[in-house]
Amino acid sequence: MVEPQRAPALRGAGFTLIEVMVALTIVAFAVVALLGLHNRNLALVGRDGDLTDAMLLARQLITEMEVTEQWPDTGGRTGEYAGFFWEREVEETELPTVRKVRLRVSRDPGSATTCEVLYFIRDRRNPDDGQVF
Repeated sequence: MVEPQRAPALRGAGFTLIEVMVALTIVAFAVVALLGLHNRNLALVGRDGDLTDAMLLARQLITEMEVTEQWPDTGGRTGEYAGFFWEREVEETELPTVRKVRLRVSRDPGSATTCEVLYFIRDRRNPDDGQVF
C-alpha cells in the first residue's frame, strides 16, 4: 500500500500581523502629509486668485483715472470696490508734466497680500485751453 504524500507546510507564505501594522502606519503618515500639502495648495490657489482680481481692479482704477481725471490732483484717496479696498497716492515728479501714481489694492485693509502698482501719468491737456491733445 502506498501512502499519500502530504503537502509541505507553507511557512512564511503570508504577512504577519506586525508587518501589516507597520505598512498601514507608513501609509497613514503618507496620507496625512499629502492632505496637508493639498490644503496648503488650496490656500495658495485662493491667494493667487485674490491677487489676480486685485491686479485687474488696479488696472481698471488706473484706466478710469486716465479717462475721467486725465491729470489727477496730488494727494491720497481711498475707497472700496467689489470687496476690495484701494488706496491711491499721487505725487509730483521732477518733470512738471508727469505725476507718479501709487495704487494699492487688497482684500483687507491690513492684508499682507497687497497688489501695488506704480504708474506714471503725463499731462495731456493743452496748456492754453485745458483740452486733451
